[in-house]
Amino acid sequence: LGRELTLRLVRKYGCRVLGVARNEEKLRAVGSELEEPGKQFEYLVLDVSKQESWSELVDFVRTGKFPADVLINNAGMLPRFARFGLYSHEEIEHCMSLDQYSVFWASEAFVPLFAGKEGTAIINIASADALCPLAGTSLYSAAKSAVRAFSEALREEYRGKVYIPSVCPGFIRTDIMNGQENAVSPLVKFFSMPARKAARILLRRADAGKSRIVFGL
Repeated sequence: LGRELTLRLVRKYGCRVLGVARNEEKLRAVGSELEEPGKQFEYLVLDVSKQESWSELVDFVRTGKFPADVLINNAGMLPRFARFGLYSHEEIEHCMSLDQYSVFWASEAFVPLFAGKEGTAIINIASADALCPLAGTSLYSAAKSAVRAFSEALREEYRGKVYIPSVCPGFIRTDIMNGQENAVSPLVKFFSMPARKAARILLRRADAGKSRIVFGL
């Protein structure tokens, strides 16, 4: 989804994009798809589940090297489908750090910077699981529910200063389902929305200023 958002932001909206992820190979691959990658797309290799990464990122933006106006919190992972009680402490900590706390740390870092600028936005991607939790996804549901609630409270606190929608997509065909073995029905995969379509809908509705963006099954 991050790849599709990047390509659309550059090609349709004329944005410069700074990609942030742990996997440098994937970041380079995104840049290679663009006509002028150096001008349109840059990247930093950071682990957004770590609080110190956000300090490094906001410092990079403050220097003026990349004068950002919009932050999209897209990173996430789906733990294996299982009953709660079968997860290790490491699995719990990893899910909450990436899916939930990264959004808190991102907002802590960027809200003060964005609140003083016109036309800024923080777009937090939660999940339809935050609206309708599924058995076997207790960790993911909890994390994404927190992101949705946090975003909606933050939106009111900074109304008129920063645009902060909560995004709750249904199933999307991304790598997030990898490693689920036989837990995911072929029917779910069939009804999952292509990432390119999801990016198109998300950005169109954000461009229209929607406060809550829900789409897909």
